[in-house]
Amino acid sequence: MAAPLHGTNEGTNEPRPNPFGNYSLLEAQQPKAVGSSAAVRESPFANYSFKEAQQNDACPSPTSTGAANEGVPEAHMDADTRTVFVQAADSVSGGSMHSRLESDTHQHYGMGAEMGSSYSQQSGVAMSIEQYAIRTLYEEFRDRAAAKIETIVELRLDREPNLAKHLGHGADATFDRTLEKLGMLARRRPRVIIELLLVWRKTTIDAADEDPLESIGGAHDPQQHQAAALSRAHYIVRERKSLVSVYILCRALDAVVAQLDASHLEGDLGDRLEELVFGQVKQVNPANLRRSQNRREIQDLYARMIGRISGIRFSSMSDRFIAELERIPMVSSSSDERIVELLHNMRFIRLRVYPIDALEESAAFLLSCAKFYSRTSGSLRLKHAWASLLTELLMPMAAVVDAEVNLPELVQAIDIIYAKAMKMAAKVRHVTVAFPLAAATLCVSRRDIFHQRWLSLLEYCIQRLKDKQFRRVSMDAILRMLWVYLFRYPESTAVVLRRIDSLSRIFFPATKLHAWPKTVPPAAFVYFLVCAACYSFDFASRQLLQNMLQVDSGWPGTSRDIGDAGPILDTLNPARVALAFQALVSVAAIASNNASAANATAHADDSDGIDRGSAAAAAAADSAGQTTTSFRPPFPG
Repeated sequence: MAAPLHGTNEGTNEPRPNPFGNYSLLEAQQPKAVGSSAAVRESPFANYSFKEAQQNDACPSPTSTGAANEGVPEAHMDADTRTVFVQAADSVSGGSMHSRLESDTHQHYGMGAEMGSSYSQQSGVAMSIEQYAIRTLYEEFRDRAAAKIETIVELRLDREPNLAKHLGHGADATFDRTLEKLGMLARRRPRVIIELLLVWRKTTIDAADEDPLESIGGAHDPQQHQAAALSRAHYIVRERKSLVSVYILCRALDAVVAQLDASHLEGDLGDRLEELVFGQVKQVNPANLRRSQNRREIQDLYARMIGRISGIRFSSMSDRFIAELERIPMVSSSSDERIVELLHNMRFIRLRVYPIDALEESAAFLLSCAKFYSRTSGSLRLKHAWASLLTELLMPMAAVVDAEVNLPELVQAIDIIYAKAMKMAAKVRHVTVAFPLAAATLCVSRRDIFHQRWLSLLEYCIQRLKDKQFRRVSMDAILRMLWVYLFRYPESTAVVLRRIDSLSRIFFPATKLHAWPKTVPPAAFVYFLVCAACYSFDFASRQLLQNMLQVDSGWPGTSRDIGDAGPILDTLNPARVALAFQALVSVAAIASNNASAANATAHADDSDGIDRGSAAAAAAADSAGQTTTSFRPPFPG
């Protein structure tokens, strides 16, 4: 007969057997040491709180906390562990934890009122299962992280290891899956998982500070130079463990935040997470980043986390950056370095165009950045950092905006940025950053502003195509503006086709046999052909592709005698033929994908019995000077 559930049997007050046997909550918090059945491993979470975790920098100087624990009873040593695990259970049980655990936690750590609650017999089974899952997954993460740390510590001390090679995404599929599981579990208990990760980081640093250097030097040699060598080796090992633990923490937190949404980061948890991540960005020393590639990698991980958090809490995260920029005085080279590093960490912030509240927040943030950029003077590095940042912020928006470009704050920001960018574009030393920024501003401008300004920038870019060092950025700017001109703000069909023809003569001059300048990638010319074919396939096939393939006017299906092949081979340009074929394949793929999406939409529309009049709509679009092609290539970000 199956054992009844935990509780009391009906009709008798006999206790029902516990389905987990003798497994208790306290035992879950005090796992046994590997290889020993009697010894109990001391909890790594003693004397640590979430607030303390946020005050750690990337490479802290750990301090021993043993003195503060003298005289604390053994029952209190695992209070932080109990607090974290009790929280996972409380959200299920809804009651209050055992009174002794609650009072001990509150007395020694001041967290009873905030985190504690209680254990309920009715929900004991569900609570234990969830708590066991958290404990098991955390131990898996802890053990794998410890193995990673030991592996990297054993590498040569005279060379800085490449942490991205050992710990980056894809380096270890098993470890990646562990982090993914942590992220999925955080959907239900984000606070618990985040606190456990922060506590793990603090515990790892404390252990690194206390570990003897037995594996490197053995006994301490009285000679001074040997003592200095041992001290240096101990410092390198401790520093390496610190960097590795921070790298692992960043990867784990990134995996957790990637699974969260606004409902998970409401209130103090979101504020604390922002403070933790932004604090690392704000306090970083640029000199340390220049000396260590691993520190730069860690800083980039923090920047990616900022991007993820800003997708959930854009207003508060963007406000932190603006407030910090206002606090830094622009009076010295050290201030410029701090600002440049701060801008470098802002590049993962993504502006949103919907819903309307998000668009207004994005426009306000962009306007503040535009004002900072307009006041920048003197420092070449600072000007380029602002221009690069604004380009990265605007490009994702340029691919999706429509009527949103009419928002007054966005219009004002774009005008300020464009004026400064064009002023910089007039100087050769700024061309590499000014052209992309000016093109990005035009891509998010209103129709009248775009048609008023884009031809002048187009002429600038065409002139710079003659300079090898500026060909790449000039070509990119031309293609981005061309996409907007063809598919968002087109003129009459005749005018558009003349523009395409004139650009084709510049890109593929008849007097030169080479296909393209070596400093421009062939993908840029393929993209130009794809844009032209998507706008008007008939024009592109007859005026562009046919000439590049050296085919008669009867193309396709032209027949020639084998004896007439000689003149064709003399004039045929294999490189341009390859470009034309690549463009045809790309257009076919785009048309196929568009046809599949159109069929799905048509089936959905047919269900309401309404005739959409696609032919009439196409004719109306053509008469209005718009392209009649129903598909377009992706925006060249």
